[in-house]
Amino acid sequence: MSTNNNNKMCSSKSSKATSISSSWFYFIAILPLPLLLILYSQLLRSTIAPPPSDHGTGSMFDIIATRYDFINRALALNLDMGWRHRLVAEVVGSNGELFTKSNEDVKLLDLATGTADVAILLGKAAAKYSSSSATTINSAVLGLDPSQNMLNVGKTKVQESDLTNIVTLELGDARKLNALQDNTIDAATMSFGIRNVPEKEQALCEINRVLKKGKVDKGWPQLAIMEFSEPGEDSGVMGSMARAFIRHVIPSMGALLSGAPREYMHLQKSIQEFPSPPEFVKLIEGVKCPIKSTEDDGEVQFFGRFRVKEVVNLNFGSVQIYLATPYLNKYVTE
Repeated sequence: MSTNNNNKMCSSKSSKATSISSSWFYFIAILPLPLLLILYSQLLRSTIAPPPSDHGTGSMFDIIATRYDFINRALALNLDMGWRHRLVAEVVGSNGELFTKSNEDVKLLDLATGTADVAILLGKAAAKYSSSSATTINSAVLGLDPSQNMLNVGKTKVQESDLTNIVTLELGDARKLNALQDNTIDAATMSFGIRNVPEKEQALCEINRVLKKGKVDKGWPQLAIMEFSEPGEDSGVMGSMARAFIRHVIPSMGALLSGAPREYMHLQKSIQEFPSPPEFVKLIEGVKCPIKSTEDDGEVQFFGRFRVKEVVNLNFGSVQIYLATPYLNKYVTE
């Protein structure tokens, strides 16, 4: 009996020792990985011409469309869908108030929709809450993107989600929303797209033009923009790690997984060059979008503007959601 117990004890100690040894082996094996990724990112910068600032167009995303979702999940460590859920919750309300408290049809716009992740989440919220409205309403989500290949992937996902009666995807540019009439959209979203727009003020004015204005503030934002930024030098240890991840891991891993190194160099470059959160808030609130009279003289009577209600910080300060509401300022001459 004693011999059996001793054998069991020896076996248990041996298993623990093996487990500890395996853990140390894996730790030592992956230890050089961050250094290798940093070296690879430096190699990319030294051998590949940097993309121009306006590289983030539809044609760029056409190249990486079929692997975009997979690479997104890998680079974001599968956190990105959680960020998108938070974005949608901020817009529609925690209990779907955007739909349940509406007495008329709700129209939503998702710009830079890509493969339609946010458009689909908005569509699911619309399907869930529209029937709970005090009156019967019809909800519609329009997703616009300049990349046809990204939209093709998105359309397949919309069909698989059984949302074709709610979500529509079309080619479109945030700077030219010519197909949309003034004051017709209840809420607009844009995730990880505004940094790829060179004329950000022009895009914001187009969004302001199509959003409904002049109503009583219902308590939730009508514009939600989600974007990356590099955490500042004072962001602490985790912020510094997030900054290193953006500068080195994203271009390296993106290049390896996609086979399109220039496109993921642009991703890192566009994040690095994007305004800091306080600067971007200043940009959003600083736009003055002239609204001309509908009368014959066509003179400017009002300016469309935004008021930023809140900035939600996620992922150690590397992701922000900017929540804003449009309003009108009367044009006053001296």
